[in-house]
Amino acid sequence: MSIVDQMATLHIRGKHNNTTYDIKFPEEATIQDLGEKVHELTGVPISGQKLICCGKQLPKDLKVTLKEAGFKTGIGSKLMILGKKYDPENEDDYKQIVELENKSKNIEHKVDEVLTEIDGICKGHLDKSLHAEACKSLQKRVKSTNEELQKLLETLDGFSLNEDQQECKIKRKSVATKMNKLMDRNDANLEKIKQFLEHGFP
Repeated sequence: MSIVDQMATLHIRGKHNNTTYDIKFPEEATIQDLGEKVHELTGVPISGQKLICCGKQLPKDLKVTLKEAGFKTGIGSKLMILGKKYDPENEDDYKQIVELENKSKNIEHKVDEVLTEIDGICKGHLDKSLHAEACKSLQKRVKSTNEELQKLLETLDGFSLNEDQQECKIKRKSVATKMNKLMDRNDANLEKIKQFLEHGFP
């Protein structure tokens, strides 16, 4: 790095708990750039950060440049970082998403049970005279399961998550993917039952 580049760079030594971080920014960097870097390094979300430089708390306006906030190029600035690391498991939204995941696991057992019963009928474990009645009962259960899954997906989609809730967003995406796969399996069961009602069991 040339002397000119060094003079145009903001050198910040941040401290969070007992850990020290050396951070560099171009002189046009903003409070938001600093907040995002602090989040990356410490796990403390921007909304929960309290950043103190030269005994003063930095402005909450994320568009303010670091130079405007008092940081000087060419010399090092000390930054104290206060705030707790984000723990998604203590957050209500995360807990609710996990609750929906657990409900989908219960539904998965129902899907597995229906498939086991279909396979049992195919293998001749049920008297032929009872096939039609069994199929109608299974069809009703599968449709009910489909409605349950749709409600869970709608609830999952209804969460309003902000930019600081990345862990919640990742968890929601993962749970939604599992639910969609489960719905595909349930639809496959429904299609099998439909074929059996129309053409009988093999």
